[in-house]
Amino acid sequence: MTVQPAPATSSPRRRPGVVWRCLAPIVLAIAAAAVIAVVITASGQSGHGRGGATASHATVRTAPPYWIVRPGDTLMQIAAKTRVNVAQLQAFNPDVDPLALVPGQRLKLWLHPPKPNPTPMPLGPLYWTVRPGQSFGSIAADTGINIVTLEQLNPRLKPTTLWPGERVRLRPPLLPSSSLARLAGDSLPGTLGW
Repeated sequence: MTVQPAPATSSPRRRPGVVWRCLAPIVLAIAAAAVIAVVITASGQSGHGRGGATASHATVRTAPPYWIVRPGDTLMQIAAKTRVNVAQLQAFNPDVDPLALVPGQRLKLWLHPPKPNPTPMPLGPLYWTVRPGQSFGSIAADTGINIVTLEQLNPRLKPTTLWPGERVRLRPPLLPSSSLARLAGDSLPGTLGW
């Protein structure tokens, strides 16, 4: 029996090198995407469960200062929601039993919670109405403003003879920035007052 070669078909035969050259960029892109996904996943989990000293210093804390325990909460669930690991929760709340959390209980999420921005003290009243028997000295004692400052703010008043009902200025008036600019422009030499 003799073996005869198969008749040639009309389609050309592809060589293995051509197929690899076509698929190589696709395979490399898939491999690169897999490496990126692993790196992102690993860096996102570095602060959870292992102390997290490097991750907590590298990222900005966004957790609120406190957590109010809800029914069914566990330290693991709170840690997952707040991005504060369980070891830190236990360190920040040493008097809390992790197995007996009570709804409504307040847990610290920071070792030293940030203090809210202090609200500026109100400037207080602009004027003081003189009552019978008052002088600049008694007004200064009541308001905490220096007597010399009161005299400078009230050049038209006579400190020795204050009458009941007179108004004593306690602080300089606040001028809007447009008024300050106008005043500065008027005082410049060579400006024309058109």
